[in-house]
Amino acid sequence: MPSKNVENSLAESEKKMGFMDSLKLTCSTIKSPKLFPLLPLTILGGFNVSFWLSIFPTAMNFTKANSNLIYIQAVFGLGAGLGEVFTGSFVSAMSKRVKGFGLKPTMLIGTISVIIYCSLVFISTPFEAPMRPTSEKSIWIGQSYPLIFLIAIFCGISDCCINGVRSVICALVLPQRRAQSFAVTRMYHAAACMTCFFFSPIVPLYTYTCLLPILSIFSTFLFFRVVDKTHSMERKITQQVMEEEKIENLKNQNIVTVV
Repeated sequence: MPSKNVENSLAESEKKMGFMDSLKLTCSTIKSPKLFPLLPLTILGGFNVSFWLSIFPTAMNFTKANSNLIYIQAVFGLGAGLGEVFTGSFVSAMSKRVKGFGLKPTMLIGTISVIIYCSLVFISTPFEAPMRPTSEKSIWIGQSYPLIFLIAIFCGISDCCINGVRSVICALVLPQRRAQSFAVTRMYHAAACMTCFFFSPIVPLYTYTCLLPILSIFSTFLFFRVVDKTHSMERKITQQVMEEEKIENLKNQNIVTVV
């Protein structure tokens, strides 16, 4: 989280507080209505990372047709890491040139990436692969190093985008509780991961590949609404500050004229 604020930003300087005060503020943040529209986004982040980090690699190992692909985990890890690094660098560079690129455009990139990699997993992975070792064939194509590398890249892109926009929107929605809102969303994120891990032995692959794109689209819709409301509030605050400055300047001019 950036420590310096820009002019007319909602994220004002935070005041230092003790441990108990911070804990009380965090507990009150949990039930804040402003965070409710962001719940699907945080749940999406948890489901997404648990799927590409654990469930899909398990499915690849459980597929007997992949027994000759001995470097499958190394290739997948390399692709995911490159996707994360390149996306972070790209978003950082574009945010300096395009105002607001770290919000809607980044979320849109993340959603598209989720849809792409879920589609590739859907057509290349057997139905029962996440639950048990299987010799079942996929519905269209088999897995290979290039395909696994491509899937991993889109997994890294989606993870970087989803986590990035969540951090940014937390600072905008609750500027006086940036640390607390981030902590609360991380808690929901961890709960979603835990839930996904617990049900992974009994949930078939196509449930994930259908649920994640639907949740991504729904989260994007709510995220766009939150961003629009936040920008509207920022404009109102900026206009109010400018009007107050004008009134203050007029008062100063009148005082000078009288003198």
